[in-house]
Amino acid sequence: MSRTLLLGSGWHPPLFRSEIKALFGEIEVLHPRVVLLEDSIDETFLNRISRAALVDDLLYFGGYCYGSDFSSIVDEISDWCKEQLSPGSFAVRSKKLGSGVGNISRRDLEKEVGAKLFSEINPVNLHNPDFEIVIIVAGEVEGEVHRDSFQFDPCTIWGIREKNWDKSDYLGRQPMERPFFKPISLEPRLAKLLISLAHKEENTPQNFIDPFCGTGGIAIEALIQGMDIFVSDLDPTMVHGVKKNLSWAIDGRQNLIRVEKCSVKDIANLWGPKENSIFVFDPPYGRNAWKSDDGLELFFSALEQALKIDGNSVISTMLPAGSESLENNPDTDYIVMGHPWSEIEKQINQRGWRVNLRSPVKVHKSLARMVIVCHPLH
Repeated sequence: MSRTLLLGSGWHPPLFRSEIKALFGEIEVLHPRVVLLEDSIDETFLNRISRAALVDDLLYFGGYCYGSDFSSIVDEISDWCKEQLSPGSFAVRSKKLGSGVGNISRRDLEKEVGAKLFSEINPVNLHNPDFEIVIIVAGEVEGEVHRDSFQFDPCTIWGIREKNWDKSDYLGRQPMERPFFKPISLEPRLAKLLISLAHKEENTPQNFIDPFCGTGGIAIEALIQGMDIFVSDLDPTMVHGVKKNLSWAIDGRQNLIRVEKCSVKDIANLWGPKENSIFVFDPPYGRNAWKSDDGLELFFSALEQALKIDGNSVISTMLPAGSESLENNPDTDYIVMGHPWSEIEKQINQRGWRVNLRSPVKVHKSLARMVIVCHPLH
């Protein structure tokens, strides 16, 4: 069982795949929500995958098959499991994605595979099994909020769940649970996603820099991952509040934390050169802030300052966009920050960056944000 299967969140399958690529490099996509990695599961892998925001399940890969012949599918899954299972109790779990595969019942799959595997050395235990066999019946998904153009054929996929991995639940660190709260606070799943998208396969960031730190929601997630924190804001109220939130979140960790009142235009002087940095931020959205040249200049200043601090860094951010951007048509010049995207991208390029990822996220019915990840042009 050397390869690893990841099941992603149904909230945003394209961004799930993008974050796994950022963390691990090449992936094999079996379904919009299911990807296969060549990596084996060990302590290093578990530490890396803990940085992902949109992973729902982690399995030792068993196999997959196309078609809807129920008996053949049961036999293939059972034969593999008999080769892999050590003595111990087991349970068979199943998940249906979208419309499933033909008329296959996932409950019937659980029942029939379980019956074939049951023995004295492998008894069934539905409550606390030694092994959990997971069968994913993966079909077409319709009515998605976030449009996904990935083409695939419905298939049945299976594996054995890794017991030493727990899905992030964010208990205790929702915005309203922090000492300092403002309605602008970013929810932790999205904050963690922006950080994971700023990774590169070959390294783990050491320094986290946010020039618009607000209440510190993104910084808290970076702190938990062990990064040193360098954050700033021009609003003294936010500077005071984020200090309280980071002190609350540090919980015995030894990270370096620095918080300063500073304009984004001066952060290179403030922090100086810092190798192995990422710049992750959720810019301030005043009622008209991002439909003005002043708003654009703040964003462009962040790009310029980031290159001065670390010429090999990554920028991960979100910019306001209209709800029409959720169609995610790569040929459409959507309005972002009040300007055509082509104009924004040209300005990004002129400041030494290339856009590595552009993907819309729904905020509410009339507003979206465009997740943007930039790598240096060189």
